[in-house]
Amino acid sequence: MKNKKKIMILSLAVILAAGIGIFAYQKSNTNTDEISEEGGHFIEVEKAEEEIEYTDIAKASVGDKVRLGDFEGEMAWDVLKEQDGKLMLISTNCIAQRAYHDKKAAVTWEQSDIRKWLNETFYEQAFSQEEKAIIQKNQVANSDNDTYDTKGGRDTSDYVYLLSIDEASDYYIETSERMATLRDGTLVWWWLRSPGFEEHDAANIGDYGTVNKAGHKVFDTDVVKGGIRPVIWVSK
Repeated sequence: MKNKKKIMILSLAVILAAGIGIFAYQKSNTNTDEISEEGGHFIEVEKAEEEIEYTDIAKASVGDKVRLGDFEGEMAWDVLKEQDGKLMLISTNCIAQRAYHDKKAAVTWEQSDIRKWLNETFYEQAFSQEEKAIIQKNQVANSDNDTYDTKGGRDTSDYVYLLSIDEASDYYIETSERMATLRDGTLVWWWLRSPGFEEHDAANIGDYGTVNKAGHKVFDTDVVKGGIRPVIWVSK
């Protein structure tokens, strides 16, 4: 009789142990599935990079980004101003790095090599005939540098130009807003069209967004060439 009881107790213990094992196994599998689906606490999930939202030019307003042209890649533009059915655009990134002029000389925006390059080479290469049809020629005021009393020269009429000292200060309140990069993300300083400390200098925006009224030499082989952020007006 005792032996039968022992056998029954042993059998119950085996059954109980088996039941616990099956429950633990099922629970383990359930947890594994949940971690697999939800990522778990210890699995790093890479987030997709946020895509830039572009607005159609016909619907764009100040603060939007639009696409227009192709210069060694599609070009993105920031809308700086809207007036009389037209938009003032500035390239989001610096599209190139160049000297302001092609030689050491006293020069204004009107006479500069950079103006010629923007309105001829860049304009012709970057935009299709359909895109050129909406780009408006703009009357550009070339004010003096009031800090150093350097002459800005005569006003011009341009399809493409650069911001002036005053415009860079008015359209960008914070220095961080003026910071710009090349397409690869490299932080660079960029040219303004205004004169600098002397007639051999042109003003610029520094690496960290400060307005440098003294500027850089318009041509100097020892200085890194400045970034270029073209400005255009387009009809909506």
